[in-house]
Amino acid sequence: MLVEAVRQIFTIQNILMMNVGLAAGVMIGAMPGLSVTFAITVLLTMTFGMDTLSGMYLLLGAYCGGMYGGSITAILINTPGTPNSICAMWDGYPLAKQGRAGDALKTALVGSALGGIISACALLFLAPQLAKIVYQIASPEYFALCIFGIAATVSVSRKNMLKGFLSALLGLLLSCVGLDPLYGTRRLIFGQPSLAAGFSAVTCMLGLYALAQVLSECNTARRAGDHAPPAFEYTKSTIRLRDLLKYWKTIIKSSVIGIVIGAIPGTGGAISSMFSYNEAQRASKEPEEFGKGSLEGIMASETGNNAVTGATLIPMLTLGIPGDSCMAVLLGALTMQGIVPGAALFSGDSVWVYALMIGLIFINILMFLQGSIFIRGFANISKLRENIILPCIVILCTVGGFAIGNNTYQVFVLIGFGLLGYVMKSFEIPIAPMTIALVLSSLFETNLRRSMVVSYGDALVFLKRPVCLLIFAVTLVFLFLPQVSALLKRIRKSER
Repeated sequence: MLVEAVRQIFTIQNILMMNVGLAAGVMIGAMPGLSVTFAITVLLTMTFGMDTLSGMYLLLGAYCGGMYGGSITAILINTPGTPNSICAMWDGYPLAKQGRAGDALKTALVGSALGGIISACALLFLAPQLAKIVYQIASPEYFALCIFGIAATVSVSRKNMLKGFLSALLGLLLSCVGLDPLYGTRRLIFGQPSLAAGFSAVTCMLGLYALAQVLSECNTARRAGDHAPPAFEYTKSTIRLRDLLKYWKTIIKSSVIGIVIGAIPGTGGAISSMFSYNEAQRASKEPEEFGKGSLEGIMASETGNNAVTGATLIPMLTLGIPGDSCMAVLLGALTMQGIVPGAALFSGDSVWVYALMIGLIFINILMFLQGSIFIRGFANISKLRENIILPCIVILCTVGGFAIGNNTYQVFVLIGFGLLGYVMKSFEIPIAPMTIALVLSSLFETNLRRSMVVSYGDALVFLKRPVCLLIFAVTLVFLFLPQVSALLKRIRKSER
């Protein structure tokens, strides 16, 4: 099976899609304000009609490339391209001011590639084992897992969890528009036959992330005018690979942190990067160098950052539960191709999923090769003006929205969700909970209703199953642990 999987990987189309996805992900990630989710969503429009494996390689390339690309602007102009690269900025920019921008960029590249490779290996070995356990899960457990997936995303909005909760509820409500999944009756269409088709999750994400981000960037550019942060030119790296591998302990620890955090829904690269950076500083022999231009600091943050890439696929492929907005887009892409994630992917002669996991290892190797050859070109991407990039993105989104259903209805849905996303950004309402709710809505509703039918309407069925109780307990910990910790700290301070 593994031999056949490797044979499927090494085709001209697949290798091309990996490289295109990586290059596009790095370039979009290097543009301040454009997220990794944005990169995947825009490239999603190119996968329509494409072979499933090639399409996924394109999106996974953008995922890995976008995670690394944010470090370019973080190092050169002190502005992280994505939130995942904030820690790389703390040491990368001081190095750039010292004339060592090339060393900082090479360290970020090596850390990103190694973290991604180790994480992809963890996916290859852990996901099939977890899939065996998934066979024991029934409808009540799947419903509880959906609750956990949504709650984990809401818990990230710790500054205002109420807004995150309302965002998730709005996503579940909008998913009810269209046909009932069990009986096929029309609901919430308000006399408009076109609404019977419902809202495609892919179209919604194109609007919420891509189009809304374009509107937000246009407004930001209008306010900023021609002001731009000072940039440092790329300087050729003088450091060698073996000089960076002396941080092998930091690489291993950061990779483990990234894998553990990435496998937990609702977390992500930014959290992993900060944990890895803090641990590296704690264990370092020269902790005072951190924040002043430490190569070890960059290595830790970027390794931990990219070590989540393979781990986030574990719950998505085995349970069908996306851990973050990036995985929600990838899950939407799989669903669009007619592939249903779950334990069945790993059963029988399913070569496809193993080709996907092994391909992720190869994608990270290609990222290192691309970065080594074209790093100067990638660094210059940060200088492109918005008036060139943003109109191209709008065209891609519109064409992609039309291609989803071959009708203008999807374009209007795209525009509507784009405006909704812009309003949500303006009021600082998180979009991720809505995205996860839209993707999980079918699984959420179907398993809830199926559980109620099987139990003859007994709502206590969810409390009578030990696995459900365990999942609900973990969900409560995710939601309320930060508040409880903050309350305990205030009590201790008042006692003093």
